[in-house]
Amino acid sequence: MDNLWLVLFWSGPIGVGIFLALLGTFIWLLAKAGEINRRTKLMEQEKKKE
Repeated sequence: MDNLWLVLFWSGPIGVGIFLALLGTFIWLLAKAGEINRRTKLMEQEKKKE
């Protein structure tokens, strides 16, 4: 049981892999939200010009 705990805990390879996958997903979602925000602002500026 102790060996299983070491593999699945944060310092183990599976825990580190899960952490990095979640961190990458979080960064990707932040970039996606920033892109949507930028496009929304550009659309609002174009509507004001018309």
